[in-house]
Amino acid sequence: MRREVKVDTAHMTPRAAEELARLVRHAPAPQAETSAGSRGAPDRFRYTLAVEDGEQKCAWTFDEEKTPEALRPLVEAVWRAAQFAGPDSDPESA
Repeated sequence: MRREVKVDTAHMTPRAAEELARLVRHAPAPQAETSAGSRGAPDRFRYTLAVEDGEQKCAWTFDEEKTPEALRPLVEAVWRAAQFAGPDSDPESA
């Protein structure tokens, strides 16, 4: 099963968009994927958090049970933003 959420800051309030941008700026640099071979629970979610800002792109991939603590506020902000973004960003669709 695949779920996808897309959040466009152009469709957010300026305050919410700035908060999301701040969280992205303070997120740790993406690391090489290290947990691919150690997946112990096949029924758990695996996330890829991708950020695009013009030509700049970065992505973090991690298992649900190993969400990096430093990324947790960003992940939570994306889910909150998706809840208010409308049906195209519904995390239950896709």
